[in-house]
This record gives sequence, C-alpha cells and structure tokens, in this order.
Amino acid sequence: MIESFFKTPLTNVLFFSLFWAAEIFTAKLAFLGGAQVVPFSIQSFFLALIILALYILPTKLKTFKKIPFSVFLWLLLANGILLGLGGFLGNAGIQLTTAVNAGFLTQFTTVTTTIFAWLILKEKITRAKVVSLIVILLGTFLLVTKGQLIIPHLGDLLLILACIAWSFGPVLIRRVIKNTTIDPDIATILRPAAGIPVILLFVALSPLYPEQLQKVFHVNIFEVREAFFVILNAIFISLTWIFVNRTLKVASASYTALLSSVTPILVALLAMNFLHERLEMIQFVGIFLIITSSYISQYFKFHEH
Repeated sequence: MIESFFKTPLTNVLFFSLFWAAEIFTAKLAFLGGAQVVPFSIQSFFLALIILALYILPTKLKTFKKIPFSVFLWLLLANGILLGLGGFLGNAGIQLTTAVNAGFLTQFTTVTTTIFAWLILKEKITRAKVVSLIVILLGTFLLVTKGQLIIPHLGDLLLILACIAWSFGPVLIRRVIKNTTIDPDIATILRPAAGIPVILLFVALSPLYPEQLQKVFHVNIFEVREAFFVILNAIFISLTWIFVNRTLKVASASYTALLSSVTPILVALLAMNFLHERLEMIQFVGIFLIITSSYISQYFKFHEH
C-alpha cells in the first residue's frame, strides 16, 4: 500500500513542489550570505550529479546500459535544453531583473508547458484547464507582486525564454518515458550530465556577450561561498529532479506544471517562519486562488489528459 501511495501523481507532484521550494529557499539564504548565482548553481549541479550517481547507478546501472541509443540521445537533448539552456537564460534573467519580476515570470512555465504538451503530446486543453491557468497566474501575480504592476527589464525577456526551455525539456522527457519502460530515475541522472557542459560552454563564451551579460558570467566558478548551502541545495535539487521525472512518468506534463504552482506558497511559508517576512492580505488572496486552481486540476483529473 505504501508503494502504491508513492506512485500516485498527486504524491509525486507534492514531493516535487516541496523539495523545489526547499531548493529555492536554500538558494535564497545562500545569496543573502554572499554567494554568486552562477558559481553557486554550477557547484550545486556538480554535487547533485555525484549524489544522483551514488543513489541511482548501483541499482540501475544494468538498466542504464540497455537504453536504446536513440532514446539516450533524446534524453540528453531534453536535459541539455532544460538545465543547460534554461539554466543559462534563467541565471542571466535573475541577475538582470528584479526579484519580484523573477518570482512571477518563472511561473510562466505553467502556460508554456501546457502549450507544448498540447502541441507535442496532444494533451487536452479544456475550458477547466484554461481557467486553472488564468487563476494560477493571477494568484501568483498577487502573491509575488502584491498586486503591483511590474516594470519590464531585459532580464524579463531572458526569463521568458528560460521558461520556454524549462517547459520544452520536460515535455520531451514526458514523451520519451510515457510509453516506454525507461526508469524515470535514469532520465534524472542525465539532467546534470547533459546540462552542466552546456552551462560551462555558455560561461566560456561570456567574453562575446553584451556588457550587461558579461558581468553575470565573468566569475570564478571554482570560488566556493556558503559551502553548507551548496551541499544542502544539491540535496534538494537531486530530490526535486527525482520527483519531477517520477511525476512525468505517471501524469501529464500540464498536470505537473499546474500542481507545482503551489511552490511559491511553500516558499512564502518558509520565508514567514525563518526570515520573519510578513504577507499582506492581497497575498493571501493569491494563495487562495493558487490552491483553488490546484484543487480544480486534481478534481478534473488533469493528470489523465
């Protein structure tokens, strides 16, 4: 019974959201302590690769060797887009826009994932799903921005492009693992393996970028700051990747994106309890809207679409 509980879409997506929130909050603590985004991210990804290798390979190495070469290439491509291209654009966007804009725009993945899932996976776009999307975006806007209009920045465009990469990658992974016997944990270990080289390539090419972007990536990636948070962040990243791929194995990509919208709520609760941040009434309205939309997604069984 316990085993079947951990295989349900709701359980997996909630664990995914919980560990994603913990990862975001840990990174925030690290940046408050003086860590730089690019070195911190690369170091966390490398350590996550080691953690995943120690967890996955001892029991699933034989399964890994049996993956058809064409499937292996698709998984590499998907993970390279997701972590490599998405990570590069996301890091640049976060550096070049405000925290409020970044917090709201990253939730744009809910929309882009649903669109890609419709185009590539032929997942249904129903009236209830459209309503859920609108309510989630409105709720996230109220929660993150407190209802204030955001001023566009160059980083905003980069974050929107990052959202496209963060959506396209998981949809490709869902396409590969949906109707095959591929273990989702195998797809997980390929994420840092494929993504890290792409990010390092972008860092190496930084002298060719406009001056604003050069400042973001002209850093020493070997300089370790806030080592404790690097380790903690790597653990949470590993768990996030494990559960998102397990969710994609048993549920639709749009369901995964819609239900994971509760992540900002969890981050807000962590900030309230540990950073003593306060939420205004309008932000509680946003939380209510997000929870309501998530309930709609579960009630109408979007995971089966």
